[in-house]
Amino acid sequence: MKFFKSKFFYAVCAGSLCNLAFAPFHFFVAAIISISIFFVLCQKTTSRKENFWLGWCYGFGYFVAGVYWISISLLVDAQSFAWLIPFALTLIPSVLALYFALLSSSFNFVVKKFSFTKNYEKFLIFAICWIFCEILRAFLFTGFPWNLLGYVWMFNDAAIQISSVFGVWGLSFFAVLVSLLPLIYFDKNRTKPDLVFAATIIFLIIINFIFGYCRIDDAKIVNDKNLKLRLVQGNIKQEMKWDAREKYHNFIKHIKMTNLEDTANIAAVIWSETSVPYTIDESSEIVEQLELAVPNRADEKGMLVTGGIRLKSDGYDNIENVWNSVFVVNKKGIAASYDKHHLVPFGEYVPLQKYLPFVQKITNGAIGFSEGEGPKTIRGDLISISPLLCYEVIFPDKIIDRNDRPDLLVNLTNDAWFGNSTGPYQHFDMAKMRAVEYGIPLARVANTGITAFFDPFGRVINKINLNQEGIIDVDLVKNLEPTIYSRYCFAPLLVLVSFLIIFLLHRRNVIRQNHTS
Repeated sequence: MKFFKSKFFYAVCAGSLCNLAFAPFHFFVAAIISISIFFVLCQKTTSRKENFWLGWCYGFGYFVAGVYWISISLLVDAQSFAWLIPFALTLIPSVLALYFALLSSSFNFVVKKFSFTKNYEKFLIFAICWIFCEILRAFLFTGFPWNLLGYVWMFNDAAIQISSVFGVWGLSFFAVLVSLLPLIYFDKNRTKPDLVFAATIIFLIIINFIFGYCRIDDAKIVNDKNLKLRLVQGNIKQEMKWDAREKYHNFIKHIKMTNLEDTANIAAVIWSETSVPYTIDESSEIVEQLELAVPNRADEKGMLVTGGIRLKSDGYDNIENVWNSVFVVNKKGIAASYDKHHLVPFGEYVPLQKYLPFVQKITNGAIGFSEGEGPKTIRGDLISISPLLCYEVIFPDKIIDRNDRPDLLVNLTNDAWFGNSTGPYQHFDMAKMRAVEYGIPLARVANTGITAFFDPFGRVINKINLNQEGIIDVDLVKNLEPTIYSRYCFAPLLVLVSFLIIFLLHRRNVIRQNHTS
């Protein structure tokens, strides 16, 4: 019972609370309360050990509430994987919480090492440590940049436009500073520099919204009425997707849905991830069926974009490699393919498989998927696309081949694994952010939601909700000029952070010199 009255329990609760600021709730105030509590608790620690565990407790609450939906996927084949649910609900958040333990430890170390005492100094250090740990989380051990704090701004399209300059991490940095502002108001010992800092942040909030509203300019949106996209959401339940008695029916269902309306002016029909439950490149019969879903254009330049499985054998019916792939099919057959390069650990492959022979991957198949080569632009007769399979879209830095900019980002996914949880909604927001960061329209097609088309400003042009089947036709929108973020990635944010670090260190040196003179 002592734990429930301790600062560690408050940290767990504060971490959990922050998730109300993400989709589908978008309650920004929750982030303000959560981060303010975390900051105050960090200030009250008395030892390095206590500080480490306080950060860990905050992170544990943050990820228990943030990625609980992973456990739902284990119920699809409950007989095989339900026993893993307690581990998914505790072990995964426990490991991810180490990033917040690092955050609180590094923050307190820097503050004590350089004797920072002003609120604004501590706020800036805290924000810098926050994004540093978020970037580490995006890269270490294959990376898992889910629910980066910058996504709390998704409640408003104008608020996220600055990500075209600094990326989602810039929004994370800004969110930390905004969330800590109330502490200046409640601090009776606030100084004049603290008030100047607070006024500056309020001014930047206003500037951010003005920048966003000015950037979203309909005059920059060029629609091609003669080139349309048809997005098809089959709404196949996950337990039925690979069922031997149902999968052919599901496959034919996609073809029939595609042809419910005339396809004469459709440039590309887009299906979801693994919407073809067969190995495509080895079966001419399947390819012939797929050609029925290729748009019936007079110029025969239409294409079908679909997810499927690609195999490589040794010539003796022994499978060497399996890829989760995207296929582009035209009237002549398979025109191109792309292999997923960022695989889901334990979902699509088992890390250190030879040391964990008792652990199976969650998805179907006896062997793990192989990695593709990386982002790729596929050029069709009418449009070029950069395919992104499932959670590849959550990695802000690995979206396109920067030397071959596409006309369209295409995110194929299958969120049926996660039921009616928060997972599909948060995944949706991350796809939306990529459109803004790169200034490229994005077509997102999910097996069971949420299917949508975003313009280059991240605005939803049309969508099909979770757990619904249907098709939507949208005009192809031309992309914008390459954004600063798409050109330079982290560079603008690193310049900003470097400037702030130099500023803080210079201020410390000036203060010390004044004290010694």
